[in-house]
Amino acid sequence: MPAAGEPGLLSPVTPAIAAGRTMAPLERTLAEGRRRLDALTKSFETAEAVYFEARQSGTQCSTVLKGAGEIAATIDVAVGLCKAELLTAQPGGRRPPEILETVVRRNLELLSRGVSQRTLYQHAVWNHPPTAEYIRTVAEAGGSVRTVDEMFDRVIICDRTVAFIPTLSDSPDEALEVRDPSIVRYLANVFEYAWARGTPVDPAAGKRPEIVVSELEQSIVRFLVAGHTEEKIARGLGISRRTVAEYISRISRRLGSVSRAQLGYLIATRGLLPEPENERPCDP
Repeated sequence: MPAAGEPGLLSPVTPAIAAGRTMAPLERTLAEGRRRLDALTKSFETAEAVYFEARQSGTQCSTVLKGAGEIAATIDVAVGLCKAELLTAQPGGRRPPEILETVVRRNLELLSRGVSQRTLYQHAVWNHPPTAEYIRTVAEAGGSVRTVDEMFDRVIICDRTVAFIPTLSDSPDEALEVRDPSIVRYLANVFEYAWARGTPVDPAAGKRPEIVVSELEQSIVRFLVAGHTEEKIARGLGISRRTVAEYISRISRRLGSVSRAQLGYLIATRGLLPEPENERPCDP
């Protein structure tokens, strides 16, 4: 700073004074930014509350979501607001690695907040190492994961107040947000039924449980006798057609069958079919 009584000369100041003068404008800018951020956050929280209150009190209890971006953003908000429970059913045998990377972070964050989390997959996930590793990670963190042989369409249920399901459209870029209490309760009951017959995932297990192999084989046997093709069986169980063919070949060798017709006869006469009340039709 200018030296007192000596024009044109400068004298040094302490670093603390220099730091204060240098950072003061930045501190003011940051403080103003924080005030604006707090104000915007409160405004959007108010808007969110009004929006959901209007939705719940109105006659419209479901909304069609179009576009992958809108679907993902809406689900992310609902899941992020979960306070007690998240129920998820994911049919099929594999999930894209980029999706797994995103959802694993979200799942771990929910578990850290004490949100109960239960997820249903098909047995087929054991054939896809990235998905199998993902469910082990979630299970190790405290999430509950079970697998079943067959499953209904994808469903996500947040705190039993809102659910997300596919529409009748064949397009994956369309979903239905459901807030009708009766429908959400029904979907939760369907989930509970499937959960009760699922096989728990043990994070310490290094391979798929033997019961998984057994249940897949029983399902394939049932569908074979019902006359379904390998392609339909694969689609219904979420596994590849090649895997179905391997199972059929293994069953044929064990029973000594040399043809598909003989295989069906041997299955029926050797008591390998499940009880009639347990039969479930394969999805068309």
